[in-house]
Amino acid sequence: MKLFRLLLPCLLCLVSTLLSGCISPNKNRKVVHLLNHKDLNNFYSYLKEFGRENDPDHVFTLTNGMLRISGQYYGYLATRETNYANYKLIAEFRWGEKTWAPRETNARDSGVLVHFVGKDQVWPKSIEAQIIEGGTGDILVVSGAYLTVDGVTKGPAIARFDRPGRNPWQDIKGFRGPHEVEAPTGHWNRMEILCQGQDLGLKVNGHPTLSGTRASPHAGKILVQSEGAEIFFRRLDLYPLP
Repeated sequence: MKLFRLLLPCLLCLVSTLLSGCISPNKNRKVVHLLNHKDLNNFYSYLKEFGRENDPDHVFTLTNGMLRISGQYYGYLATRETNYANYKLIAEFRWGEKTWAPRETNARDSGVLVHFVGKDQVWPKSIEAQIIEGGTGDILVVSGAYLTVDGVTKGPAIARFDRPGRNPWQDIKGFRGPHEVEAPTGHWNRMEILCQGQDLGLKVNGHPTLSGTRASPHAGKILVQSEGAEIFFRRLDLYPLP
């Protein structure tokens, strides 16, 4: 018994060390800089007019370490990694000046699409964190995807969940709504996309906009859109979650 009492503090210390090692939160999980400010090697391009990795008019370029998307053609820049799941993605973006037909006079439009699976097309099976003047923070299910928000399930057809306070909305260039969460045109915005299991949530400039569950699919590629408006990204950082 005396020996046990002498050894007990050492045993408790050992157990405590083992347990703390087991539950250490995200200790070895490092941020993934999808946009590395040196090149676009983490991505491939797809344009409706030209297909995969054929960008003759330089829709996607790196300028002063920032990603510039001209918006001239419909398409996207997608990750080469095919199975991202359980992460927080932080995207920082701002609008440019140029817009293109057929949306030259419409609200500037883009988006970050997650859980992209299947074939390349405009637009692929995925769930979209919407970036559009007056409606940034909406969520769309795209081309076969499903999501449930506040008990309402949408999919497989393309459908949108409007963020609270979005409406009334007008599809005109420069539109700002009465309860706007996006910074003025030309200023930087921060979007957070939380993907954990089948749950998905959005924040825009610190404001929670929408959250859903029963996401299908709930893993896949990540893409940023070219959709008729010039847009810049200075940050696309992915933080793995347990």
